[in-house]
Amino acid sequence: MDNLTHSLIGAVLGQAGLKRRTGLAMPALIIAANLPDIDAPCTIYGVESLAMRRGLTHGPIALVVLPLLLAGLLILFDRWQARRGSRPEARLPVRPGWLVTLCYIGALTHPAFDWLNSYGIRLLEPFSSQWFYGDALFIVDPWLLALLGMGLWASRRREVRSAPQPFRPARAAIVGVLAYVAVNLAISANAVAQVRRILPPASMIVANPV
Repeated sequence: MDNLTHSLIGAVLGQAGLKRRTGLAMPALIIAANLPDIDAPCTIYGVESLAMRRGLTHGPIALVVLPLLLAGLLILFDRWQARRGSRPEARLPVRPGWLVTLCYIGALTHPAFDWLNSYGIRLLEPFSSQWFYGDALFIVDPWLLALLGMGLWASRRREVRSAPQPFRPARAAIVGVLAYVAVNLAISANAVAQVRRILPPASMIVANPV
């Protein structure tokens, strides 16, 4: 997915209640949700980047190591601010265990949503270069952006106004996104099934959203 979508996913998870678990929870979730895209500079190679993107940094080794590194950097940042006397008073205490957990949650949302479009992802790199495709969503999906954006905005608005249950809109957005994804997966699966009935020997079928 595009990085705005990844960022909104992390932000909505935080706004749904996870940001209460530890200080720096929101930065952890948002940054971690984008973390595997540190391979983005390879796009300077043009068309060749298609063979380089969504590989090593999206595979199991990176998804174990990168969240730990991010959590460590955030903990060091919090301590650095405390030593300088610039740590915000309103920030919750940083709980390392929860911070590491949130970094993993955020990072794992990235391959999950990248898999959902027809670009695909190499989930097993470097052990295997096989591509996996969900064929369900656009890389930039306007309905997904709308669901996430509205949920985040409404939740923050309720929170600022001290309204009851401020996290409810963010949680409703998560349910809406999961339902939207499920419907699109079902549509794609049905399209593939129709083609297989017509062309049983087909070795590959790409069910792109129109």
